[in-house]
Amino acid sequence: MSTEDTRHLHEFLKLADAERLGEGDLIAGANTLAAMAISLANISRPGSGLETRYGDTIGVGASLMISGSLSASLVSERVLTGLGELQNNLTSHLRRRQRELGRRDETTDTYRPMPLTDARAAVVDESAMSLLYQSGAVADQQATEFWSLMLRNPARTGFQDLHDHPMVFVTDTATSRLAGQLERCHLGRPFLHVGIDGPADFARYGPQIQAVMDGRVTAGSMTENIRGNVLVTDPYGLLGEAVQTGLPAALWIGRMPWLVDGNAGPEPGEINYDESVVPLGGIERRYGAAMALAWGQRVNDRVAGPEMMEMEFEDAQAKWIGFLRGLEPQFPGITGTARRLPVSLWFGFQKIVSAMRVPTGFKWCLEQVAAFAKFIVHRMVNARAVMLMAAERIRRRHLEMAILGKLADGPLCERELRRKFHDLTQGPCIEALRELEFAGRVAHSGGRWRLVESAFQSNSQPRHLVLET
Repeated sequence: MSTEDTRHLHEFLKLADAERLGEGDLIAGANTLAAMAISLANISRPGSGLETRYGDTIGVGASLMISGSLSASLVSERVLTGLGELQNNLTSHLRRRQRELGRRDETTDTYRPMPLTDARAAVVDESAMSLLYQSGAVADQQATEFWSLMLRNPARTGFQDLHDHPMVFVTDTATSRLAGQLERCHLGRPFLHVGIDGPADFARYGPQIQAVMDGRVTAGSMTENIRGNVLVTDPYGLLGEAVQTGLPAALWIGRMPWLVDGNAGPEPGEINYDESVVPLGGIERRYGAAMALAWGQRVNDRVAGPEMMEMEFEDAQAKWIGFLRGLEPQFPGITGTARRLPVSLWFGFQKIVSAMRVPTGFKWCLEQVAAFAKFIVHRMVNARAVMLMAAERIRRRHLEMAILGKLADGPLCERELRRKFHDLTQGPCIEALRELEFAGRVAHSGGRWRLVESAFQSNSQPRHLVLET
């Protein structure tokens, strides 16, 4: 990261009080902050985003992998717990209303939304549908325009619709029940949480995760157009094992940004920022207020369509795509994986900022958010590189031990040695032999490699546990 990016990153982490949010761990605090912002984007109505000066939309929302015990614990406590409570509160209110309707023996939805002043919203009022099916009420071309405007947004819902489809945040990932939960998801866009507790979970939950991300959810006897985002928590750091082993069932992990613990880098270092930076303060309270408001906007059927924020983001997005393309050789596919990261961070953090009154002198800017997004992506790329390096070291260690085992039967030339393996090529074989020679475990003479006396024995004999006293 450039010096300017580092300065903007430090300012952003300071104004968001990330170190306190991470209980003294700046990395975990930054990960928690990112999860907060992106969860707000994920909860917003389908199609929400930033509206450009040309009237285009840059959509928000992203799936996430939270890997590491501290970050997973903080995100579970400060993000997931609140989401679960809001979901429970919503369903409890709906059940209570349903009971009241039952006691009054009401069999129809008596809710009548207030009239909307927005012209586009007015078109999708219930009366529009009635006019379309009244003979002679509207001309043919006008009917086409009515349908065109209506189809841009889902129909306004009443109580019964919300009661039948209340699931915004889905946590029940048991295969036998998940389909039913997703079938009842609100507006066809669920926010799914999956916890990884063992290596087998990558294969167990992979199909569900990919189906939600791709909009291929099977609900009942039909494949519904249900597409959402997934937040995966990995408290035991099993992500590293999945990358190191090249687990085929875990290929989906490359399709979401990672928020990782550890020191793979880059490290923020000692915070160095302009002393005039005024911290926002009360991030957790602000996030709670912002999330409650986001849920209210999501389920409010008087709102006609997605939530849009006006922001000149086109140039920043173009620069971001260029930045990601430069990292493709190190992390293939990262351009698509992290495309929405900065816009989602900006959208979510804007909600946190606007949830409550800001302190006098508080300022933030797009460059700070862009630097924060770069920081997250660099850490993701570096974490993968470290995992792959560890996998390579393990592979070479296994090969070296296997070579020592083959040479235990007597000296061999390099070609004879390779014939004892299924698919060992010349390059890796010579490299492993040179490493063993440098370590003093094998020697080369007369065109043949031989085991140095006791080399294999010293590496194969069981070692007794010795306790230091």
